Amino acid sequence: MSYANKDIIQSKALSLIKELSKHLKSIEKEEALFFNTGKTVYIPDIHGDFVHLIITLYRHGVLDLNLNLNKDCKYVFLGDFYDRAPDTYIIDFWLNNQIKNKTEIYRLLGNHEMAFFERKENGHPIIFPSQDAIKDIAIGFQITENLLQNIATGSLIAAYVDTRRDVACNVPTTLYVHSYIINDDFIELGLNPNTNIINFATTLNKRLQEHGQNAYETFLEGKRNNHFNWKLIMEPFLQDPLFNIYDAKNDIHTSFLWRRTGLPRLNIYPCELDVDIPDNVHQIVGHTPTFLFKLSSNEFINKPFVIPAPNGTGKVQFSDVGIGYYYKNDSFERPDVLLKDLQQEPL
Repeated sequence: MSYANKDIIQSKALSLIKELSKHLKSIEKEEALFFNTGKTVYIPDIHGDFVHLIITLYRHGVLDLNLNLNKDCKYVFLGDFYDRAPDTYIIDFWLNNQIKNKTEIYRLLGNHEMAFFERKENGHPIIFPSQDAIKDIAIGFQITENLLQNIATGSLIAAYVDTRRDVACNVPTTLYVHSYIINDDFIELGLNPNTNIINFATTLNKRLQEHGQNAYETFLEGKRNNHFNWKLIMEPFLQDPLFNIYDAKNDIHTSFLWRRTGLPRLNIYPCELDVDIPDNVHQIVGHTPTFLFKLSSNEFINKPFVIPAPNGTGKVQFSDVGIGYYYKNDSFERPDVLLKDLQQEPL
């Protein structure tokens, strides 16, 4: 991550980390929430709330008092680091240190990342005129540049597949993606819907990287000329239905980065997906907060829950428990949220 003033950001980050380290001593870890050794820890939409992120990870037993992640697990961030709460820079600073510490981390693209590239001619963001995207103008679009560079190098990806498979327990392959994928996405990639999900993810990530390389080259040309052609930067993504987040957004017929449940309304439960999704794949997604569903009385809005496919064996686990929605300025008070669905624990 590139910073406008790394010294200032580092000072603020270290100060908050120190305060949080003291605060964590008053929080009890809950063994029922722990991820076992070797598990993949999925982390939903953070939206700039570093405090809630850290408290949640600590309660789940994957973070020590020095705010370092347990290296016995690997971590998948489901996208949407930005907007709402103000500590995105600190999250990037902390995450970069975890990566330098050889922790296995995968970071997925979300619609809030993609929205950095959609700007008016003067650079003002179009779809999310938020503090992060607006502040990025003042620092020469360093976040935007960093995002494009990471897409171009394959560090920021579209999908991650957990290849572990327990045949004896009939554990399906697990796909991590910002929203969820449907069989039509295979066709859009030129693949048969029965194609192995690993091949699907590999092809999807390659497509994203190619778009990122083209967009990044255009961005760098604009940087050299001191004039950014934002339409041309965004063009590779807009021309691809898989990455065009503005066409029929919140509908099933949009990008996997912004696809809702396919329901006319979210406040229906029990509910079913009304689209075909890959068989024998457990999709773990963020994007749609669990509290937007009107869940049954025995369900809780602060933990993931699973919706099965209408046909076949596929499932989608909605895991955005609202970390970034509960931000309180200058306060460590946050509601308890769960990363794990304790009734049906994913991989």
